[in-house]
Amino acid sequence: MLEMRHIPNLKDLSTEEIQDILERAATIKANPKGYSQLLAGESLAMLFQKTSTRTRVSFEVAMTELGGHAIFVDWMTSNFVLSGIEYETEYLSRNVSCIMARLMHHSDLEKIIAASQVPVINGCCEKFHPCQALTDILTVSEHYNGDLSSAHLVYVGVQNNVSNSLAVICSKLGIQLSIATPENDDNGESLDADIQSIIRSSDRIQHVTDPKEVIATADFVYTDTWIDMQYFNNPDFKDEKEARVKQMAPYQINEALVRGIDCKIMHDMPIHDGYEITPEMVRDSRSIIFEQAENRLHAQKGLLWWLYAQAGIIST
Repeated sequence: MLEMRHIPNLKDLSTEEIQDILERAATIKANPKGYSQLLAGESLAMLFQKTSTRTRVSFEVAMTELGGHAIFVDWMTSNFVLSGIEYETEYLSRNVSCIMARLMHHSDLEKIIAASQVPVINGCCEKFHPCQALTDILTVSEHYNGDLSSAHLVYVGVQNNVSNSLAVICSKLGIQLSIATPENDDNGESLDADIQSIIRSSDRIQHVTDPKEVIATADFVYTDTWIDMQYFNNPDFKDEKEARVKQMAPYQINEALVRGIDCKIMHDMPIHDGYEITPEMVRDSRSIIFEQAENRLHAQKGLLWWLYAQAGIIST
């Protein structure tokens, strides 16, 4: 039975549904011209509270290359700052066939989903980054020879929305994930009880405080910014930034950490040179960072295809 689905995170998707999305992404990537009219006549509203490069570009290009249209809506210059979220969302959803929202707070996303008459995609919030996780596993599948259940992905850095979504998707697909973060990783805004339960209960996921415990067997080494991007250059967070940098120094992806290890290096971008990763590692022969970033486009296409098909807007 067809039904309208939302993507607030990946927790509510089955293993088969995630695999379906990834297969659609790979199919379109292999033959983009064959799907140039898949979403003809459809419009996507892209709603942003946060700055963006990859999310905006990938979704806008995805809709264009699938024959549809994307509309950029800036939260701060729209009436979302003046009126109730539920009112603005209901209006917006009467004009488009899908909404993608990149927000500061998951609570705002929940209000948008409750009021929307069309599917809603979480383009990123403080707790989850489902689109990135889909991209990451699409990338891993392209660079790993063998069953993904034998791949070992090591995430090194701050426990955040990216590691949360990786935990969900790896647990569902049976991929071994090691999360290396400080013992007192005080990133409370991203904490989610379900994610903590998944990490504790899954035999495919482990949490360590020393990346050297797990790095030797890594097939993929992944990092992310230590400080949420909207705070990175904000002088009001200078003290917090300095404390975080001091705490996170042992978690930097550098030549010493990955010396002699046959792994691929990943980063979801934006990159802060000399903080979570050194410039040398970004350009290292093992780096697949830009292939990973490009795959945002293909993963978004697969997700849009799946969502529109689920809602019965297009043929499956």
